[in-house]
Amino acid sequence: MKTVLLKDIEDIDWQNVQAVTYEHATVTLVPAALTAVQLGRERFERLIAAGEPCYGVSTGLGRFVSHDIRAADEQAFVTNVLRARASAHGPSLPRAVSRSVLLLKLTNFLSGMDGVRPALCEYIVARLNDGFTPWIPCFGHGMAGDASANSHVVQTLAGEGFVWGDDGNRVAAADALKRLGAAPYAPDRKEALALINGIAAAPAYALDAHRLLSGVLVHANATAALSMLAAATPLDSIDPAVARVTEATGVGEVVDHLVRLTAGVAGTPPHRLQSPVSFRVVPQVHGAFADALHDLRRCIEDCLSNFSDNPLLTRNRRGEEKFLSVGVFHNQHLSNQIDHVALASAHVTALSERRLHRLLDAEVTGLSPQLAARPGLDAGLVTAQKAALDLIARTRVLAQPVSLHTGESSGGQEDYMSMAIPAIHRLYEMAALARQTLACETLAILAALGQRALPEASPAGALYAAARRCVPLTPGDRSPGPDIEALLALFEVGEWQQLCLAPPSEPSEHGAGHQSPQL
Repeated sequence: MKTVLLKDIEDIDWQNVQAVTYEHATVTLVPAALTAVQLGRERFERLIAAGEPCYGVSTGLGRFVSHDIRAADEQAFVTNVLRARASAHGPSLPRAVSRSVLLLKLTNFLSGMDGVRPALCEYIVARLNDGFTPWIPCFGHGMAGDASANSHVVQTLAGEGFVWGDDGNRVAAADALKRLGAAPYAPDRKEALALINGIAAAPAYALDAHRLLSGVLVHANATAALSMLAAATPLDSIDPAVARVTEATGVGEVVDHLVRLTAGVAGTPPHRLQSPVSFRVVPQVHGAFADALHDLRRCIEDCLSNFSDNPLLTRNRRGEEKFLSVGVFHNQHLSNQIDHVALASAHVTALSERRLHRLLDAEVTGLSPQLAARPGLDAGLVTAQKAALDLIARTRVLAQPVSLHTGESSGGQEDYMSMAIPAIHRLYEMAALARQTLACETLAILAALGQRALPEASPAGALYAAARRCVPLTPGDRSPGPDIEALLALFEVGEWQQLCLAPPSEPSEHGAGHQSPQL
């Protein structure tokens, strides 16, 4: 099993987070990494001993910032901080997200600017290594920063809340710790606030969504390539020359991918000199989605290395230690980019529906109207296109900027929320709608290619053959619903996903700087 060595914050990077999250790599915390943690703890203790007020330690939270916490109430306050803010409900976020959150909490802690004890870092690493996976409900995340989602993760360390059981259902965290032979962690002052605060859940969730949507992009490229061949469009729009006249990295990536997918069939005579715009702008629309995903990755990577807690333990120019009340728990860049990805994704889905409509047009394809085997007697694939109209309507609603729907709470003290968690949540709904729309388009592609010759030895031919085995050719109408469901099941198969990637080709004319999209 792979091991991730944590020497400092820089080791919490894109590759290592994915290794721990998805490959269940073990984590080894180098003792030297705890030096800054211990020094930060000592600085925190000195300030508290000197009577320096500290939000969330000597005071209440939110509206209760003006309420002092008595020494006798410290432990009850710590418990309440972890307990009361775990306010979400409903099904869990993807299981992998919780592992990412646990790891990302170490970004703040290892900085030494959070004032926690080294023992807390060691406890988190131990829970990562023994497979202890918190349960994060998906609805109700309207707090500032990531507080509610973080709370559902970190309260489990103290034996509160729920974790994933072996059967996929939730079980009490206290019971899970007992089975592991691990005592619950007892957070002390400052640690409760440090645990729930900071940016950890949003980048963890966004990383998982990034993986999902990267797969959608690969699938959409493959479907578009098949659609071009089904409509017998000219392949001018995916000529490598297109990539040379744009600075957009994503366009070059999509062109390269489509060239590989259509290799071996490029000599097919086009039906018309120029295809509809929905076929010609695939590199531009899909390329914009690719670039949006690249930018999202950069935003996530920033979160992996940046301190994001409040208050901030620091020194002024004179070297004097102090607490700063700051807003670094609010990552507007990440929230904005999540909304950008939603918009870019929606365009890819909308383009699929538009190509589907064009495939039913005999003037565009030179094939039978609505791809009907017996026009008039049969309706053809028009009902699949009507189904796609439902899907794209839902997609357009979901593409609205969720981050703008911020609110206020706590008597106005917490009056601007990032809404990152609900913004990411709808990306999963959009991914499902995209897959369903691509399935509808694929049905039309199968009907069209059934009337054309396509070399099975080509990448596109292999995709067509795999889909045709899933949905056999019939002489007339049948209900498209079961066929759509069959294709959706096919799309989850690893073999299909590999076919969508297409084998690598020789370096294309537009240069080696463009990388192929990855699942």
